[in-house]
Amino acid sequence: MLKSIMRPFTTRVGFRIDFAHPTEVFDMENILPLRSFIVFLMALCLIVATNQHARADKNPNLVLIVLDDAGYSDLGVFGSEIDTPHIDSLAKGGVQFTQFHVTPNCSSTRASLLTGMDHHRTGLGTHGAAAENQRGKPGYEGYLNNRVVTLPEALRTAGYRTMMAGKWHLGSRDSGTWPSARGFDDCFALLNGGASHWEDNAPLFPSKPSVYVENGTTIKRLPKGFYSTDYYTGRIIHYIERRKNPDQPFFAFLSFTAPHNPLHAPAESIKKYEDKYLDGWDAQQRRRLKSLKSRGLIGKSVKPQPRPDWIPSWDSLSDSAKKLAARDMAIYAGMIDRIDHNVGRLVARLKTLEEYDNTLILVMSDNGPSKTTIADYLKIDGAGADFVKGFKNDFDNRGLSGSSVDLGAGWAYGLAAPFRLMKGYQSQGGVLSPLIAKLPSVWKKPTGLNTAPVHVMDIMPTLLEIAGGAKIDRKAIPMQGKSLLALMRSGDRATFDERGFGGELFGIRSYRQGNWKILKLPPPYGTGKWQLYDLLVDPGETTDLADRQPNRLNKLAAQWRTYASVNGVVPPSKPILYAKPPRK
Repeated sequence: MLKSIMRPFTTRVGFRIDFAHPTEVFDMENILPLRSFIVFLMALCLIVATNQHARADKNPNLVLIVLDDAGYSDLGVFGSEIDTPHIDSLAKGGVQFTQFHVTPNCSSTRASLLTGMDHHRTGLGTHGAAAENQRGKPGYEGYLNNRVVTLPEALRTAGYRTMMAGKWHLGSRDSGTWPSARGFDDCFALLNGGASHWEDNAPLFPSKPSVYVENGTTIKRLPKGFYSTDYYTGRIIHYIERRKNPDQPFFAFLSFTAPHNPLHAPAESIKKYEDKYLDGWDAQQRRRLKSLKSRGLIGKSVKPQPRPDWIPSWDSLSDSAKKLAARDMAIYAGMIDRIDHNVGRLVARLKTLEEYDNTLILVMSDNGPSKTTIADYLKIDGAGADFVKGFKNDFDNRGLSGSSVDLGAGWAYGLAAPFRLMKGYQSQGGVLSPLIAKLPSVWKKPTGLNTAPVHVMDIMPTLLEIAGGAKIDRKAIPMQGKSLLALMRSGDRATFDERGFGGELFGIRSYRQGNWKILKLPPPYGTGKWQLYDLLVDPGETTDLADRQPNRLNKLAAQWRTYASVNGVVPPSKPILYAKPPRK
């Protein structure tokens, strides 16, 4: 903006001053009197000062970046060996939340993220097809219902331009459930939960072709050279640049589908990590645990997470299986590396547009790492082996166009260290996410680690408080989250320790208050009964204290029952999806 004001004055006044290129000072012909030049400079300074004052009064821009199925320690500042320098730099200028909780699956997290309330109230009470006893119940519609107000809908009333690019997964049955109907002025969205990251647009489920839409119109063919992470970032940059009023604040939701399977990354991104994971997931688990301790993210005495007996040891694999598995993990790392590259690309553009200093940027993941395999998808879909035969999954083509591969349970275990289990479960490996908040430059920044237990429901009230002036229909269900703004500015965590929050998905249940958590996991993942953990000393949920502290357990169990009643939770009548025993 500063450049746009100055450019009209890059004409000859004594000598030529090109403010877009300040080193180019030349052309001494036609010199004007000194007095005229001084008057010009005074006028210029007044214009610039007025403009800077106007920008200081402008509401901060809001950028929300979500990774899909990335684990807690998959970013450099959270202990990863994967290179994420651009995301790491955002943490250095802001707050790194170490106890940020999401739900254990994609759609339910996004529902809470964009409404500020428990997902059972939003229409996404479960993930995927509802169980028979859940069908037709309020909160189980399978899309964002009309009883909730979305974050972009509210920000519009505060004068924001709203835009998104990437994964939606909150409704696809008709255009009234698409992002363009739920508050986004500009959007390029994948309606499905996942798809090929390349232009071939191959679906995860044979019976559910992947569908992209832009501003309410279905995209028939993806552009040549399409790679999801690159293209989504390009669309967000395009939407930011094309605003008719450059002084209008914007909300940009960059919803990556990476590193959700199928695992795909550009060849150069894969090559960078091709020798990094040859020692396997057991070694990876120990490596991540050591890194988390060295960064002060967990205590020095935290124990490693025992590998479940339904996950094979790395040493039990054949040499050929190890070679393919190491390649798949290299693809995954390449996907996160590519995300970071694109975050750097967006940051650089915001700086060029002189918007960066006045922008709040949040980076998070929607759940823990995924154990789900392509074979699991086919079983859910009822598809046969013919679908798999259509992919070229030989070693040299794995991760490239035409392939379809996944991490599997072994790498999900290795990436979740030291936490228990992974995506799909209410244990910490499924619900603990990285959260980084880069703050506007004019804010006083209590930088560093914040250990308060916070929740994805807190994001919407935080952004609305920052925006100011948002109006929400009184008939809508009120938000349940708490704004993190004061926590960001002062670091005071008392109210967040006192607050409790519950969780349920697939019948798997949890409740956390302060450092204490109860968890009910079906066998073989747990005992099928409530278990009690002190997360301060045991973040991996390795030592059940239920028998030693029955009063505390009973109190938290009563709070979970209240949570379930208030939010209309309807546990499935029989085990579904992640609650089922592992596939053999």
